[in-house]
Amino acid sequence: MRLLVHHLTEYTYPEEARDSFNELWLCPVDDHRQGLLDFRLRILPEVIPRSRLDYFHNRVYEVHITKPHRRLLVEMRATVVTFPTPRPPAVAVQALRPLAARFFEFLAPTPRVPLHPNWLELLKLRPPEAREDLHGYLLKVTTHLHHLFRYDPRATQLDTPLLQFVQGRAGVCQDYAQAMLAALRSVGIPARYVSGYLATGVGSEGSHAWVEAFVPGAGWCGYDPTNNTPITEQYIKKAHGRDYDDCPPLKGLRRGGGQEKLVVQVQVLPLPNP
Repeated sequence: MRLLVHHLTEYTYPEEARDSFNELWLCPVDDHRQGLLDFRLRILPEVIPRSRLDYFHNRVYEVHITKPHRRLLVEMRATVVTFPTPRPPAVAVQALRPLAARFFEFLAPTPRVPLHPNWLELLKLRPPEAREDLHGYLLKVTTHLHHLFRYDPRATQLDTPLLQFVQGRAGVCQDYAQAMLAALRSVGIPARYVSGYLATGVGSEGSHAWVEAFVPGAGWCGYDPTNNTPITEQYIKKAHGRDYDDCPPLKGLRRGGGQEKLVVQVQVLPLPNP
């Protein structure tokens, strides 16, 4: 499936800002389930971004604007082709036990996904059985969390603690994903946070988030509790990490400017096959 992505972020400031430094996680990945055909980045005020790979091998662009400005615009356009994802092979949950040391960073707690609460009890989930099919259990967790929560962009903010979301039972895709991370890591299933886009479905109006869990014999497999589905050709991945803080669309610092206004527009359009 060929998809066109347009992501525009615009900050305006009541006063002049200067010495603005930003990091952008906006470039779709080029891997086994999707190919990056075209990528263009436009920044105003004009500046030449620097590119690097971060710790998790995500493509990051660094932007440093030294001159005074009252507007920062970041516009990304990309064309991506996505491929069908085959069903993972049947493998027991206990096959993960020898891999715990290898995937420690995706089993450990983070500030956004602490592991001291009893997440299974709070989320009304049961632990998997040792010989239970891992993919089947992951699908059950995906469906359970989808029905447990209500999608409501007004219910949470970017800094809302995970426990508050779980107790309130309403939030956005970021919250759903981090709740699933907490559940899976609590039972020894390596899981990582994924940032990207969705062509159709709940969350397609902006950047979307889901989870990848490691399934022996298949690698990292994606699950979206917000929409109750494994990842399909409708999904475009940008980056992954331990939680949201490892791969936000944009983060940075600046001097001055006052209280900014932010406008974000995201559009994902299917394209005809050549």
